[in-house]
Amino acid sequence: MNFKKYIAPNGALFWPAVKLQIGRAYGANSEVMESFYRLITIALPLAIVSACLLGYVLHSQSGIFREFQAVLLSVQWMLMVCLAVWCSTFIVLTFSLNDLPFIGLLLIAIAAYFIGNIASWQTADATILLAGITLGKGTRFALMEDGRWKMEDSGLVTFLVGLIVLLAFSSFWHLDMTNNYYHGPRWMGLWDNPNIYGMLMGTGGTLAIGLLAANKKLKIKNVKFNRFLGIALFMMGVGLVMSYSRGAWVATTMGLLYLAWSYGKLKWRWVLTVILVAAAVVCVFWHSTADDGPWYLKRLDFSRPSAQHRVSAWRGAVQMMRDHPLGVGWNHAVETYDKNYSPPEDGAAAITMNSYLMLGTELGLPGLLCFVSYVALALKQKSGVRSQKSESFQQFGIRNSEFGIKTACRASALVFLVAFWFDGGLFELPTAAVFWILLELGAARGGKVESGELMVDSPKVA
Repeated sequence: MNFKKYIAPNGALFWPAVKLQIGRAYGANSEVMESFYRLITIALPLAIVSACLLGYVLHSQSGIFREFQAVLLSVQWMLMVCLAVWCSTFIVLTFSLNDLPFIGLLLIAIAAYFIGNIASWQTADATILLAGITLGKGTRFALMEDGRWKMEDSGLVTFLVGLIVLLAFSSFWHLDMTNNYYHGPRWMGLWDNPNIYGMLMGTGGTLAIGLLAANKKLKIKNVKFNRFLGIALFMMGVGLVMSYSRGAWVATTMGLLYLAWSYGKLKWRWVLTVILVAAAVVCVFWHSTADDGPWYLKRLDFSRPSAQHRVSAWRGAVQMMRDHPLGVGWNHAVETYDKNYSPPEDGAAAITMNSYLMLGTELGLPGLLCFVSYVALALKQKSGVRSQKSESFQQFGIRNSEFGIKTACRASALVFLVAFWFDGGLFELPTAAVFWILLELGAARGGKVESGELMVDSPKVA
């Protein structure tokens, strides 16, 4: 007996059965129910992402939201149980062998949370990590059918455009941050940290460029669509520059290089030129700025504490992982670093600016290895994707109909992966939610090709 056929780990049997039963219960015809569920599968993930992105605004502006948030935090262990159940369900429904490292990470994170002492139960890091994972897996399940993207109805493209709309909308809307540590010329958008803002703007810009490339190369022709993406790209590009986030700048550059490499347009002499220019800038501005100097010049001086505290934290985190290979537990990395590894004055918190080292110190080397392994498998390209140089790009696109959209998602996820090294973000809900969604969509299998035409329709943009 083929148990997989009946268990349907990819949701092929489960989801249509649910739709059928609800449709029968309410007497709706199939076309109406199909349109309804198509809307839900796009609108619901976007609504949840909106709540994650606007969390800081809601917390600062709404007393009701603050009370609701306090109630959730007071029963955080119960929230963890609910998230674990949902996440496990989505893993079963979308299971593949590449998920094995991911399952290992999930088990280690949950075990570290419940085995740790009562103080660790109050940390938000574990909850945010699990919430981001659940949202990513849930979005992948909602936009998949029979293990493949629902690309024939443009649902995936519509969802990604909706995500770009959210990020572009937040690029020019800024809150009053008079008393904030970062208050000054650095833009922060809807958040209290310009590095978070810069990461999201860089990711949105990379995603827009990836969709533009897919629109041009893979015959998703729509002039209005291109104009919309161009406007959104300009808005997010300005936000990225004005964030003065060096980590976001580097991460966005890496994402764009990945896009160029994926399309066979990367010229290595350009990469060498960028490296040489960056090295020259570092040398020129090293120990050359005053404390009262312009912000845009101080951001180029890597001898300042903002950069050197990070370097010291990297060194201390490596020593901590050597001494505690199984981790120190949730919410103990900063405390352990401050007590035992002699950080610079007021520099202990710098360890939180590197998400990889936070994973390694809190969950141990096994947790870090599981995370890196899963990400590597998710971003791994098949050997045949770029191998046939003699093909025209049209033939190339027909042979790999999912290539353009998947590459855009992967490049955008790569922006986060690079930024996580410099500025953290894996344990911040806005960035974690978007990262896990893009990573899961980039890891999913693509749509089908029929009659030599690509089955991806661009969304209608008025």
